[in-house]
Amino acid sequence: MNIHLKSETKEAIKAFSISGIIIVLFYLIISNLDVLGGTIGSIFHALLPFIFGMILAFLLIPLRNLAENKLLKNTKFSKRTKRYIAVAISIVALLGILIGFFSLLVPQVISSISMFVGNLSNYITNASKLIQQLGGKDTELIDTLTNLLMDGASQLAKWMTGASGGFTKLVSYVGDIVTQVINFLIGIIIALYLLLDSEKFILQMKKVTYCIVPENVALDLTSIFKLTADMFYKFISGKAVDSLIIGIICYVGCKLLNMPYSVLIALVVGITNMIPVFGPFIGAVPCLLILVMIDWVKAAEFLVFVIVLQQCDGNIIGPYILGDAVGLPTLWVMFAIIIGGSMFGVVGMFIGVPTFAVIYTLVKQAVHHKLKQKRLNFDSGE
Repeated sequence: MNIHLKSETKEAIKAFSISGIIIVLFYLIISNLDVLGGTIGSIFHALLPFIFGMILAFLLIPLRNLAENKLLKNTKFSKRTKRYIAVAISIVALLGILIGFFSLLVPQVISSISMFVGNLSNYITNASKLIQQLGGKDTELIDTLTNLLMDGASQLAKWMTGASGGFTKLVSYVGDIVTQVINFLIGIIIALYLLLDSEKFILQMKKVTYCIVPENVALDLTSIFKLTADMFYKFISGKAVDSLIIGIICYVGCKLLNMPYSVLIALVVGITNMIPVFGPFIGAVPCLLILVMIDWVKAAEFLVFVIVLQQCDGNIIGPYILGDAVGLPTLWVMFAIIIGGSMFGVVGMFIGVPTFAVIYTLVKQAVHHKLKQKRLNFDSGE
């Protein structure tokens, strides 16, 4: 018996079926989060060398292109030879930066941390005297502030030297965990192959995409990929240069102000500056805590210095280097940082901005397209 259904009925059945499948899948995912998380974690660890390689290749492609199209442009080498030389220059530059970082900065940072921990009891004594002077005869206030000081100092020391985190943990990862070193070295080899034939691999991905999905969807996915790559390139390269400059300025400023642990403070401020808007203040908090325990006058000087530095970065250095790299209004930048940080911690605060910038651009393009179709025009606003 043939059953003839109206097109509306068929669409309704299709919609209900798809909705039911989505609900069942969502329930299965929620019910098996532990198993799913463990499986994803295992796959992630297995693919870690490839992830390292893809990230390194992604970061080194601009340097390779610069060497290939600028430095070697007028040479008589063949196109393939130019590519080999450009890739070699990129890998050597990467290794030079890593060796320079670990040989120059890391020993000074470890020395600063060791010195700080060794003098921690003296610093706590100085801070306790300051609290007693400020608190006067209010014993309850003095006890409260002293307890806060002891807890803060304990957490700070634990963070810097203990098993729960800090720079020492980062250094120990590099020095002690052989697996991660091997993964990284394998990642450099994978990056080498990707840099040699990046166009070939991109073309293969394009073929697979066009094979799996309809042509219009493939075109959209290609456009989104290009937009994402461009956005991350602009943001990462711009913020890296900006943070390097801020770190150097912070080091010079701390030296001129005779701040203790200048290298450690400049490193913390420079790294956290990679996080837009809030970065310098996030980095300033542990530095301020250290300086308050040593000398509250130096802490006050550092606070003023960081505020001035952040204003210079936000209004002069940052805009000059980054320009309108991500095209996000400040409100949406803050939104992206807060949401990214709440979901993925510090890493989320960093990648949240370019990720949301991609979403923002796509939504803006879609809205403008719809408005154009409806022949509506809005002169102001994004």
